[in-house]
Amino acid sequence: MAVDDAAQHRPTCGTSALSDTLLTIHDLRVEAGGRAILDGINLSVPKGHFLGIVGPNGAGKSTLINALVGLQRPDHGHIDLFGQCLKPFNRRQLLRHVGFLHQLHEQQPRLPVRVCDVVMMGLGAHLNPLVPMRRYRQRIIEALRLTDMEHAYAHDYRTLSGGQRQRVRLARALVRRPKLLLLDEPSAALDSKRQEKLYLLLRRLCDEQGMGVIMVDHDIAAISSHVDSVACLNRRIHFHASRGEPIPDHVWQRMYGEHIQLMAHDAACIGCTPAEHS
Repeated sequence: MAVDDAAQHRPTCGTSALSDTLLTIHDLRVEAGGRAILDGINLSVPKGHFLGIVGPNGAGKSTLINALVGLQRPDHGHIDLFGQCLKPFNRRQLLRHVGFLHQLHEQQPRLPVRVCDVVMMGLGAHLNPLVPMRRYRQRIIEALRLTDMEHAYAHDYRTLSGGQRQRVRLARALVRRPKLLLLDEPSAALDSKRQEKLYLLLRRLCDEQGMGVIMVDHDIAAISSHVDSVACLNRRIHFHASRGEPIPDHVWQRMYGEHIQLMAHDAACIGCTPAEHS
């Protein structure tokens, strides 16, 4: 089970690690201006698990992803990564095994930068001018190949389309060969064909490499046939649906409001309520 929204036992920091558990969140609370953005979040992700997180705007989805990489400090609870409690002193060490793609905020770079240099930023090696590019060339090519951007290795990043830039950013998150991949709306700027290829790639990384993936996405219908489970988030986790499990109508209404109109177009997808046949 990937999400435990009603955990009765609250392990102390660093005691929850199992050999196949990449991430565990215990009773997480994050506040802003005296108001809870996230409250009572309990979440566990084992190796090879693909978890989708859905919810309305302002539900705390990006805040949750930022907390998992130490960019947002919890007001209560704690986060275990690979069996260790995430703290300022070990954050850098633990995040070596985490790939992170933050939400796309498109800005035109002012200075020329090659695609390979952008991807190399994911290794942190670009911070050391004494490290030659050739040492990581194969790693960079491998990451670009996964996102179908190998041909753009030496291209100027500024000349790429929005969708191409997003694929390069994904390669930057993958270049460190992470055990856990955190994605905040990775399908932004991608057309439907590229979105499908992205989801298939993530599914393959989970199945073949045991990578854990947490992906925030706005379209449950698009991701439902690829993920192992979906967590419904709006300040807290209202429901967790495993494959083949429908999400009750009242959960959607609690998350999006009473006036939401529900339409299930695929009874096989996670979260969809199968149509009744007369």
